[in-house]
Amino acid sequence: MSLVQYAPYQGICRLTLNNPERRNALSSHMIAELHAAIDRASHDKDCRVVILSAAGHVFSAGHDLAETRRADDESEADWNARIDRLLADCAEMMKAIINAPKPVIAEIGGIATAAGCQLVSVCDLAIAAEEAQFCTPGVNIGIFCTTPLVGIGRNVSRKHAMEMALTGDMFSAADAVRFGLINKAVPAADLAVATQDMATKIAHRSAQGIRAGKQAFYRQLDMDLNAAFAYASQEMRCTITAKGDAEEGVAAFLEKRAPSWGDA
Repeated sequence: MSLVQYAPYQGICRLTLNNPERRNALSSHMIAELHAAIDRASHDKDCRVVILSAAGHVFSAGHDLAETRRADDESEADWNARIDRLLADCAEMMKAIINAPKPVIAEIGGIATAAGCQLVSVCDLAIAAEEAQFCTPGVNIGIFCTTPLVGIGRNVSRKHAMEMALTGDMFSAADAVRFGLINKAVPAADLAVATQDMATKIAHRSAQGIRAGKQAFYRQLDMDLNAAFAYASQEMRCTITAKGDAEEGVAAFLEKRAPSWGDA
């Protein structure tokens, strides 16, 4: 059974975490399959937007804790090395979503905890059902959610991030909107339609402009203000003067017609 289903349709690629019996835990196998699916979507010329959803009532419960325990016949050194690989692979998968040239929208129908909450945070956009809940519960079992806070802490304020991590409490979808973790919450019956509508709207925009703009946005976030303006100005100039969608978009605007975008 595939742990991640890949379903392209009219420029939108839906990736579905498909292990509800294990609460869509980010096991090493799930991480590998999701990373491969993101790479596939990134190189799929027919894919302009990615939706990341999940089967069942849990979006993702984070790492599979059973997989993190030391095996009876495993040395401490081998255990440490295995955990290092698991965390490194998870980090690379998360970064692949951020670095993907296509926008990625999380569709959260249920609970997202720990690394599952981080998975929401690294997506470009996120829409949740009103019943969805979010949590970084490591502190409840003696583990601080250090790696989930890498993504979460880049989306929400420090105090909200620390509130999540220090209490281990469940937070509502309304809280997640207020924190800035997700874009909006909608009735569960409307979730798929709301996500599809947003994806369709984006899919009709210039893929060339989005690809360059997404990369530039994330890159300038880690720069100081002067460097960020210098870099963003250079990127803006390159976009304005480049042949392709920018030239077509300006011409279409001035000529009061719909633009005809190039290939992704």
